[in-house]
Amino acid sequence: MAQKDETGRRRKAQGKGFSGGLQQIKVAQVAQDGTSHWVTCQSERLVEEGCMQENRLRYDQTRYRYPYPTPPMTEPLYSDINGPNAESNSQALLRGLFVSKTADPYLVSFLDHCRRPDGLEDQPLEVDLEDHVSFWRKMGEHKGSEPHGLHNGHFKAGVASNLLACCDTIFCSIPFATGFVPAQWCHLLNFAIEKKPGEIWVDLMRTIQMMNSELQANNKRVGKSAMAYAEQHNLIPKGQHGSCKRHQAINLALTKRLTWDLLHLQRRPAGWISNNAKSCLTGLSTGWQSLASCALGFNGVPFTPCLIH
Repeated sequence: MAQKDETGRRRKAQGKGFSGGLQQIKVAQVAQDGTSHWVTCQSERLVEEGCMQENRLRYDQTRYRYPYPTPPMTEPLYSDINGPNAESNSQALLRGLFVSKTADPYLVSFLDHCRRPDGLEDQPLEVDLEDHVSFWRKMGEHKGSEPHGLHNGHFKAGVASNLLACCDTIFCSIPFATGFVPAQWCHLLNFAIEKKPGEIWVDLMRTIQMMNSELQANNKRVGKSAMAYAEQHNLIPKGQHGSCKRHQAINLALTKRLTWDLLHLQRRPAGWISNNAKSCLTGLSTGWQSLASCALGFNGVPFTPCLIH
């Protein structure tokens, strides 16, 4: 927490804090002679249209819009993991019994690695009152969320009442147990922000996705449960530092730098693969989200909560 607070103070001192919203953007327009130039959009409608167009070009990996759809968005795998037999196929994939009709050898190899080790079973996922109260007491009141539902401040105030806390706990547990998705959870808000102050070129911006406060809380519970299960059963590679206990990104960066220095001193040939999901989780298409659900199942999350997340 001290490191996070220090980062916040530095951003504030450097003028990188919240600016009150996106007022204008610059989008590229192609003239009839083929040359392109930047046009500044200042009206609300033009800003929204420019951001949506950029998001389609950057994130859309579907079989309808993207010229080269990613493997999960192509048939027959798309129907296998998103159709009526999605649950049975996902369970077969985790047991190593799923037979794909795809001809892509790399995709077949990837699916083979989705098999869960023998002897491991799903871990029950539920929300208890103590966990609910502890979670919302630690949550920041002013953290943003999708505007259709209640914001964090309501739930943070609700845990002060034992009755309200019990009701909220039950409401959060129902989706885990039944797969029911409240209507408010279906609203997601894509929000464009500047990576650096003053850089309003739309292709240099970052798009974040805001969701309902309850959905966000349940997402964090799912991730926490999956990580605890993976750590307990040694399912995480040693080189994986993300979200792991007693692991920090700065230590991984230092290890990487020292490794390169050692290779340089010993004059040994080596290669390093730095792989990152395209524009992080926000860019994952529906097909990849289905495989992400299988990854959660690999780490002990039952299939019913995966239907929601």
